Amino acid sequence: MTHNDRLARRDQLETQILQQRLDMGMALRDWREATAPIDHGWQKLMQWRAPTIAALGLVSLRGVTRPRATGRMIRRVMTGLLLANRLRAVYRAINR
Repeated sequence: MTHNDRLARRDQLETQILQQRLDMGMALRDWREATAPIDHGWQKLMQWRAPTIAALGLVSLRGVTRPRATGRMIRRVMTGLLLANRLRAVYRAINR
């Protein structure tokens, strides 16, 4: 292999590496755009982490002392959350 062949091969490899870097940058941008809703949800969840842990601790303590009443309360809260979610979905569908 001559010196000129090696230089040409090196230039070819450098061009290939540059193209791969550009492709990886585009793939990373696409990945971030695709996972943005999940990341946003995770940040929201982490924002409410401490109050959620405190509330679950209180519910657990109450569950030990009054299990039936706590079960009814949890069912009512879950029903209310599901209803609020459905109402929000209907509101968004109407306002499109």
